[in-house]
Amino acid sequence: MGEGKPRAAPALARIAGGEMAKRVRAFDWSTTPLGPMDSWSPSLRLAVDMILATNFPMALRWGPELVLIYNDAYSPALHEHHPSSLGIQFRDTSADFQASIRTLHEEILSGESGGFAFEKLPLRVLRRDQQEMGWFTVSYSPVPDATAPNGVGGVLVTAVEITDTVKAAEDLRGAQERYQLAREAAGVVGAWEWDIKANKVYADARYAELHNIAPEFAEAGLPVQSYTPAVHPDDRERVSAVALASAQTGGDFSEEYRLIQPDGSVRWVYTRGRAYLDANGKPERNTGVIIDITERKQVEAALAAARVDVDIAAQAAGMGRWDHNPSMGQRYWDPRARTIFGIPQDVAPSTEVFERAVHPDDLPAVRAAIAAAMDPNGSGAMNMEYRVLRANGALRWVEVFGRAFFEGESCVRFVGVVSDVTERREAIDRLLRQEETLRLAIDAADVGTWDFNVETGELIWSERCYGMFGLPRGEPVDPESSFAHVHPSDAPRVREAIARAMDPAIRADYVAEFRVIGRDDHVERWLSVKGKAFFDNAGKARRFVGAAVNITDRKRSELHLRLLVNEMNHRVKNSLATIQAIAAQSFNGARPLPQAQEAFSNRIVALAEAHDLLTRENWEGADLHEVAERLAALHGGPARFELSGPAVRLSPKTALSLSMALHELATNAIKYGALSTAAGRVRVAWDFAPDSGGERLDLTWTERDGPPVKPPTQRGFGSRLIEKGLAAELSGSAAIDFLPDGVVCRIQALLEA
Repeated sequence: MGEGKPRAAPALARIAGGEMAKRVRAFDWSTTPLGPMDSWSPSLRLAVDMILATNFPMALRWGPELVLIYNDAYSPALHEHHPSSLGIQFRDTSADFQASIRTLHEEILSGESGGFAFEKLPLRVLRRDQQEMGWFTVSYSPVPDATAPNGVGGVLVTAVEITDTVKAAEDLRGAQERYQLAREAAGVVGAWEWDIKANKVYADARYAELHNIAPEFAEAGLPVQSYTPAVHPDDRERVSAVALASAQTGGDFSEEYRLIQPDGSVRWVYTRGRAYLDANGKPERNTGVIIDITERKQVEAALAAARVDVDIAAQAAGMGRWDHNPSMGQRYWDPRARTIFGIPQDVAPSTEVFERAVHPDDLPAVRAAIAAAMDPNGSGAMNMEYRVLRANGALRWVEVFGRAFFEGESCVRFVGVVSDVTERREAIDRLLRQEETLRLAIDAADVGTWDFNVETGELIWSERCYGMFGLPRGEPVDPESSFAHVHPSDAPRVREAIARAMDPAIRADYVAEFRVIGRDDHVERWLSVKGKAFFDNAGKARRFVGAAVNITDRKRSELHLRLLVNEMNHRVKNSLATIQAIAAQSFNGARPLPQAQEAFSNRIVALAEAHDLLTRENWEGADLHEVAERLAALHGGPARFELSGPAVRLSPKTALSLSMALHELATNAIKYGALSTAAGRVRVAWDFAPDSGGERLDLTWTERDGPPVKPPTQRGFGSRLIEKGLAAELSGSAAIDFLPDGVVCRIQALLEA
């Protein structure tokens, strides 16, 4: 190769200032799913070092939770969320942001996609301590990580600035518009005058050079035929016809045509002139100017080619183009945009037609977004999704990207593209519903999950797992420290089940129920766990995943049920024994059979009432007030009884025995005592009695206003049941006094009997 000027050395880019590097090093990563920095995988370390060492806006979202790490150049794009966004999980960002790019990240992390790229995205950047609008090509790329489930550890977000290119394109469009104004203002590059009668064309130097004529000859005047050879053969006939027609009729004329230059190149010129007639109406002279429009024609050709490229790209992406000139009230939609909006091809575009296509519920937001984009003090950009209603009633979701251009304080153009994103929106909605359903199912079932990387030793718990083990959320855990919280009686069985699951020769499903003791709250919980180990081709366990369910309530219910059944068996035996005793005493031949039957029936009813009360309380005991109230209801009603005493909770045994005793007293009162007359009353009063052996109940039954009482000559079964049987049953004492004014019975019982 030939020698030439030495090539200039490329300018060195300044490495990022280092603020984010300091923040990343100082950040407490142990509070995030990434864990402390010294536990990071080599891939994560390399990726973080790479983004912090570059001057380009770059960010990294790592792990299933997509934890955010970014550099200094990326921070302006976060606006007020910097620096609080460092270490934030994807699920803690706004719902709109998650919905817009969740699918991109999930497809990359799962290995389904190799990445995504978006062209010419507008972002605000910080330059010289001031925010400015910049344009970027943004890409989302997978970052390989051998420790990740799918071999992808995170998503690398890169942004290459193309602001100069975008501004250059805008400047080009501005130059084209200014050039058009200059042409209309008749910026002259050459002039001529044709003396038609003498057939002499007098021209200046630039006009002569364009037509391959020596300037001195053109100044002296040459026949019009001398200029014709320079005109492009395809344009000669047309230009000649225009010149002859204007010469015959007079008036203004204009035309564009090509001139072939001596080197074979072609120049485009624009001519504008006027023909004059003499007094007799005959052609006299023709004068005018020309403008070299070669550059304009080249720009127009480039624009036409670019428009074709844009149209092809938009069609390939399923996008439609739209263009709005607010100052003139003009709108343009290409056929694809009309199809997306559901606007017929033959309908004239207007604001009213457009707004009729927008869903009424979304129209206010669309109007506000358009107004904000067309505000000269705003960003000038528009990007939103909204619904449209087509003429056939079909509801579709569309996404628009728009850009406004200004001259001074006025918006002169508002252009953009539109695409139909209905299928994407429906897919996102389905995904969100599925995720919400899964979340509700996990919440309802109180399920926690775990994921153990056997190779690295990393154990990841869900939030509910932390609660089951009584640990604060996010605290680092490992298998051995987890076993420390398993109940010692259950630990060997749990270890054996895990060993069988991770044994490549067995590969059993991990299924177990065991107890854990919360480290911080010291609460004993029952867990039901199911898990599975995954092995590589060599038969080595690589991952161990599973789920745990808190079954403490179920276990407590099972224990309570067993206790209840045992208590019921005991009570049934006692009841049968009681019935046997009642029958033996009732049918002992000391009274006629009808009286014996009545006494037996009444006592069985009292026993059933006591059992019914205890059954409603699940045989956990009964309230003394309720026992007394049911007695009053069965033997004359509340008006015949006066009940007085504090709240006392009776054990099942005490409640059953006391109910039988009170029933015997009430039965005797109805037959012989206070309840046998209309004026008679019974007062049942009780209180706690101190005792060195435990808390006792002191209850007194007092009858008054009944018939005079005479002591019986012998004690019946009821009296013996109260004074002897009750005293023995309740570890207390009972005494009945047959006073002239009424029967008085005093009962003392051990409450825990």
